[in-house]
Amino acid sequence: MSKVFCDKPFNHNYIHPNGKMRLCCTTVQDLPTDNNYNLFDANKHSINDYWNSNRMKEIRRKMIAGEKIRDCERCYKQEEQGAESLRSTQGMNKYIVGTLPDGTYQESANSMQIQLGNICNLKCKMCSQMYSHMHGMETKEIGEQDPKWLHWVKEQGANVNNWTNELGIKQEWYKNKEFKLKMFEHISKNITQLNVIGGEPTLIPEFYELFEYCDQQGTLGSKNVTIVTNLTNTNPRLTKWLPKLKEWTIWASVDGVGERTEYIRYPSNWNKILESLEFYRKLLGDNGKITLSPAIQLLNIDQLDDIAKWWLDWCGGELNDRYGFTWLATVWYPLICNPSMAPREWRLNVADKLSKYTFDQNYQNIIKELRRDQHTPEKYMELQKAFIKYNDKQDQFRNVKKTWRELLPDLDTALQRSINKN
Repeated sequence: MSKVFCDKPFNHNYIHPNGKMRLCCTTVQDLPTDNNYNLFDANKHSINDYWNSNRMKEIRRKMIAGEKIRDCERCYKQEEQGAESLRSTQGMNKYIVGTLPDGTYQESANSMQIQLGNICNLKCKMCSQMYSHMHGMETKEIGEQDPKWLHWVKEQGANVNNWTNELGIKQEWYKNKEFKLKMFEHISKNITQLNVIGGEPTLIPEFYELFEYCDQQGTLGSKNVTIVTNLTNTNPRLTKWLPKLKEWTIWASVDGVGERTEYIRYPSNWNKILESLEFYRKLLGDNGKITLSPAIQLLNIDQLDDIAKWWLDWCGGELNDRYGFTWLATVWYPLICNPSMAPREWRLNVADKLSKYTFDQNYQNIIKELRRDQHTPEKYMELQKAFIKYNDKQDQFRNVKKTWRELLPDLDTALQRSINKN
């Protein structure tokens, strides 16, 4: 496998929650327009505008030449650490042959991921205002009570809250009627693999409009659709369209069993999640699949084995064409949610606990990462203090049933010991 090549610049479209266009969901850079001062924006540009822009052509040329791309640094880093990334070389030779010397790729993408803004009904621990307007509104409300705390959150940025722009702003780029129609036409005509994320997509009317449009055009049967959902909302209209798709997959964002997932994905309800799973199970047929996709983080890593055992039990004892599991989604930002910042003693104990079970290579890589020290003593201290300060404040504001200290008493003890030691 090539160490730099990826098929995404040749076959994939991606729209960020704020309407900006990127190579894929793991890149951190928005794509610049040809003058490099403005960014490709769904409110101003079409998908065709960026597809063979100067920047996209440059990326393709460099990949074919074996040069690293700055947009892809996150995948490179994950691979260097022994983890599996989203980078793919599938169809590499075909894409190289089909690319003109200047980097133009004449075919349209057949894969697309759209993040339909940030409208969401949850305020997940590892989230930010970019992906949940409710999360941003809550942060603003806490800051109104404690401006010093809000100032600290802004300063901490990547550590505690993925700080981006203004709080509580609704990202609704998909309401641009002109772009929406062009996007629907593009998806109906060209896209066979579609991945839809929010916010929470099942809350967004345009999510259903897209299905209706493709159904009317007679193209629904050619689509493989993945829906990433927190399982807090279902809609009977899906019973009309899901059976007509070529294939469909629910990526279920469930980060724990029972009260743990209710805490992490606040204010979700475990019983509602179970009801939603049964809703989709009844629709499975021959073309459906449900895949559990927990966001692996400090607040649930000690429970990964319990999550897996619960899921296997719910699936009837085995994973197959209808029931899947992925360990890909490790939370890196904000850093206080990444398991690497936990005290060494606690991490090693968790690693020993998890190592009693064998799932797949990604699971083994998670255990490997737990055993590895990744920060300086000073950075560990900074992250651990930030974790305590941020979550204590948030728990107090939410008046949660159980605080993080009550849910993870061993972690609380380990953090206090680590901080006091230093």
